[in-house]
Amino acid sequence: MNEIKYKYFIFSSSIFIFFVIFFPILNLIRITLNFDPLKINTSKSIPYSYEIFSSDNKTLRKLSRKFDVLDNANAIPFFLKYSFISGEDKRFFNHNGIDLIGLSRAFISNIQSGYFKEGGSTITQQVARLIFLNNDLSFQRKIKEIIISLVLDLKFSKNQILKLYLNNIYLGSGAYGINEASQVYFGKLITELSLSEVALVAGLAPAPSIYSPYENIDLAIKKRNKILKDMYIDGYISLDERNEALKEKVNLNYSINNKDSKDNLLVNFILKETNNKIKNHKKYKFLRIKSSINKDWQEIGQKISRSIGPNNIETALLSIESNSGLIRTMITSKNPIINEFNRVTSAIRPLGSTFKIIPYTAALKEGIKLRDKFEDLPKCWEDYCPKNFSEIYRGKISLIDSFKTSSNIVPLKISSNIGLKKIINLANLFGLGYEQPLEEFLPLAIGSYGDSLLNITNAYATLNSNGNLYKPSILEKIESNNYELIWENKFIHEKILDSEVNKSLNNLLEKSVSEGTSIAASIKGERVYGKTGTSDGNRDLWFIGSINNLTTGVWIGFDENKETKLSSGNAAYFWKKFISKIYDLEI
Repeated sequence: MNEIKYKYFIFSSSIFIFFVIFFPILNLIRITLNFDPLKINTSKSIPYSYEIFSSDNKTLRKLSRKFDVLDNANAIPFFLKYSFISGEDKRFFNHNGIDLIGLSRAFISNIQSGYFKEGGSTITQQVARLIFLNNDLSFQRKIKEIIISLVLDLKFSKNQILKLYLNNIYLGSGAYGINEASQVYFGKLITELSLSEVALVAGLAPAPSIYSPYENIDLAIKKRNKILKDMYIDGYISLDERNEALKEKVNLNYSINNKDSKDNLLVNFILKETNNKIKNHKKYKFLRIKSSINKDWQEIGQKISRSIGPNNIETALLSIESNSGLIRTMITSKNPIINEFNRVTSAIRPLGSTFKIIPYTAALKEGIKLRDKFEDLPKCWEDYCPKNFSEIYRGKISLIDSFKTSSNIVPLKISSNIGLKKIINLANLFGLGYEQPLEEFLPLAIGSYGDSLLNITNAYATLNSNGNLYKPSILEKIESNNYELIWENKFIHEKILDSEVNKSLNNLLEKSVSEGTSIAASIKGERVYGKTGTSDGNRDLWFIGSINNLTTGVWIGFDENKETKLSSGNAAYFWKKFISKIYDLEI
């Protein structure tokens, strides 16, 4: 009996040891061996370095691509490589992922201090933490880290491990990887960094918040100087190179503190369109991207948008050059630094009265004149009994007066008479109704269906370009590093309205601003063509307006779609403040 118990104990102990100790270790080794470096940061990485310019050739953003781990031709710059090795792992090329000397030193330090004070981590161990683990100070995590590091050192070359490290290490101020740190701290590409700048960034690695040059420049310089000293002692730089770097003045990219310079949503939209224009991404390692953004207008629009209250309400603004389709301004949020949602392109909200331009266009195309009369009186279509927003009804009223007073009844009658199928087809022709497909549902005539600010603004831009529909674009051209032209905007357009109909529509839009519900957008001495829009409960407040060759749309509302205490007049005034500022007009 005792022998059976003994055998059972041995068996159960073996099972326990296997599943509790060996199986997790084997699984950890399997995961590490199967690790594919190409799958890291695929959502954020791009296969090329780039510099984005505004329409007047001011730099909006420049960023190096992350190192290609598997491409030996994509080399790490000498100073960059050895600044991190001197600062973080002097024996990097001589150990197998674990530095026993460093571990021994850390062990003794921890024993002396009485708590887990040091980790003795190599660069390889830091890669293990960055990719597979976390920063918990525990014995179990340290064991996992050592196992992963040993496997990484077997699977990858030293240069590949260093690339993984430089691509993923957090260096403060929101910068993950040396490519982002180079942009954040100096506004430069990796290859543009000086020895002094490289040493300063390398000094951030142990504690980015402590050594941040934005928080404590003296401490950051002191750490930089230590890195330079170590590089000299280790034989990577000469005495003259060290002394020159010590004397170099630190010129930080203080524009990082400018909220407008960190609009990642704008940059991501530019890069997304760039990617769509380039057929062979691998062919180009660097792109010069000339956007259509007017940098000054962008900053003005962003500043005004932040002044819109209440604090938690959101805004969006888009300006399109009407006779080219070029996007000159794109404000995606009151605070694009903390937002990850593009309200210009991705927010699909009921268009309200801004959609009414479609049934009025249909009426004019059917031969109805601006002075033709309609009855603006309450009416039911079966169980649907709409009201005018003002609850004022004017009886017999001309087409032009019904538009400037934003009657709901008249566009509903027009749509019912002409047929909803024609209204939908016309909306589609203008580029509307694809984000949220339109159905033959009568309330669509007064904007019950949703669309993006981008699409409705471009529809109005068509009316400001004599009926020519352009595909909106935020790019003017794309060039390679040696200025080889890769792509250029050809401003392709389609004529969708004849001149007479277009002229009548602009007459409607002008009256809406000068005498009607959009009067909050009027500017003394200027011809403004536009229309306000409001959804139920004032949840969405719109104004789309044109002046000169520019069509600008604005939206105000809550992301959670709750009612506001504002009106579409607030949207119209937002538009007016922006336009008057960029054109230096009196309001």
